[in-house]
Formats: sequence, C-alpha cells, structure tokens
Amino acid sequence: MRKSFAREYLRFSRKEQYGIITLGILMLITGFIPDLVFYFRRRVPVTGSDDLKAAVLAFEAGIKAVEEEPVILPPAPAGLFYFDPNTLPAAGWQQLGVSERTAATIGKYLAGGGRFRKAADLGKIYGLPPALYTQLMPYVRIEKSKEDTRFSGRCDRPERRYAGHYGDGHRDSSRHHYGGSRNSSRYPGTDTTSFTRYRKKAPAAPVDINLADSTALQSLPGIGPGFARRIIAYRDRLGGFYSVEQVAECYGLPDSTFQKIQPFLKIGSSSLKKLDLNLTDEKSLAAHPYIRYKLARLIVQYRNSHAGFRAVSDLHSLPLVDEIIYRKIEHYIEIK
Repeated sequence: MRKSFAREYLRFSRKEQYGIITLGILMLITGFIPDLVFYFRRRVPVTGSDDLKAAVLAFEAGIKAVEEEPVILPPAPAGLFYFDPNTLPAAGWQQLGVSERTAATIGKYLAGGGRFRKAADLGKIYGLPPALYTQLMPYVRIEKSKEDTRFSGRCDRPERRYAGHYGDGHRDSSRHHYGGSRNSSRYPGTDTTSFTRYRKKAPAAPVDINLADSTALQSLPGIGPGFARRIIAYRDRLGGFYSVEQVAECYGLPDSTFQKIQPFLKIGSSSLKKLDLNLTDEKSLAAHPYIRYKLARLIVQYRNSHAGFRAVSDLHSLPLVDEIIYRKIEHYIEIK
C-alpha cells in the first residue's frame, strides 16, 4: 500500500517531465550567472587612481593656503576716543569714521526719543561697517539715566530690541520707540499705552446652559470663543443638558475652569431632544455621545429580533448597558 502510494505520487506525465528538466536547466544557468559576470568584469582593465589622488592633494593644498592666509583688517580711523552715543554730536561721529549720512540718521533717531542702552546697540545701526563697529566697541561709555532704571524690567525689551534699526530718511525714527518696526507685530500696540493692563471681564451672571449662545458663555470666567463653541457643539449632540455637571464632559475643558464657572450655570425649563428606540436608525443612535456605535448596533438587533422595545427599561437586557449607562441615556430616549 505504501509503495503504490509512493509510485503514484512520483509518477509524472511527459509534459511534467519536460517542465522539470527545463526548470533544472534554468536553475543551473541562474546559479552560474554571477560567476560569469565576475569573470568577464575582472578582465576589463581598471582605470588608475593617480589622477584622482593628485586632484585630492591639490584641493587639500588649496584649502590649507586659504586658512593660513592672513586676514587684512582696514586701518583704524584716526582720533579714537571714549564717547557716549546718546550725547555724541554728528561731528563727533564723523571724527570716529562714520559717514555723514549715517551720522544724520543717528541724530534723527535720538531726536525722536530713541536711546542706546548698551554698546552692542551700535551693531544695529544701518550703514555702519562691521569692521568700524568692532573698532568702536571698546570706546563706548553709556551713562545710565533714570529712564533706563525705570524700564529695566520686562517692558523695556521691545525698545531695546528695536533701538538700532535706522533708515536713510525713509522711516520715521520715532516709530522705533516702543514698537512700530517691522517686528512690532509681536507686541500689542504702537506706543507706551500698549503696556497698560488688559481689560478685565465684567462680573459673570447666571447662564442657562441650554439656551445660552456663544456670547453669553464667553462672559463666564475662563471661557473664550473656543470653549464656547465646544460647549454648544456638545449640547447639540446630546440634545440638551439635564445636569450642570455634564458641562464638565466637554472635550478639553479643564476641571479648574469648570469649577470656576459651575456657580454661574443653571438649567432652565427647556426640554431635551429625545430619540425613539423603535424608530431611530442606527446612524442617528450612534451619533449620540452616550450611545455610540456598538450600543446602537445592539439596540437595532434587539428591536429587530423582539419586534421592538416595549419599555425603555428593556435596555437592561443589552449586555453593554449597566446601571450607570442606563441612568445617563434614559433622559434622551423614549418609546412612542
């Protein structure tokens, strides 16, 4: 019995025999192809690398020559002296080597209320060569004033940031004082009044969470346009709130914020939007935040197999409905 099975299993037709032989030949050819390719490629003469080596050595020599080349700095201007950039006249700037045009720009900036607060502010002068800036830095002596002491905190940062953006008469230099430059959008306002206190919200009044619009919700402490939209969207999906605590379920609303607004929330006499267990389709049931897809499918399967729900309490027969779930959704379902 075993021999006949082996003979039957190993017996091939003539076409199958030809196929096996052809497959074996292809396997042999494929196995020897890498050796043949390597053999013929080995006979191809390899180009020498002397030219490449020479090019690399020449490139490295060029880099070394550039690195060792001495840096030639422009000669220092004659007549250097210690100076306060906030009090130095235009003639003094020109004596230091600053061009007449740049000196006039500095004068306009100072006349408009601008001020240098540290030596590094010289680097922000438009038109001042970097080499000249490096030479003048050790000679800067700025005398502290009462204004510097008053604005030494956080509020003086915008002015210190923009203290040296000069133009050639195309910009009003007074705009650089407390905002007004190209980066002033980072700071509110365009003058010193921009640093006044923010306006506080008016005292909150009680709000009916089932009737309140976005404006009424934003009057609550800690509620802005984003949270107001989320609360309204969640209310619409639920079909209305039956408890103030449901507002805390709104996506992203911190518990600390809810604790602030809870004393101002109330429930009016408005009715909730309810779903009929025997008539509502599966998609509409699944859209409710307390039901979702799995429970909606079980509800549809139950009513199809039991000819509908006879009472709302029949939901207890479903495996996903415990007492907590039932108490949450019983406010939003009905049977007509």
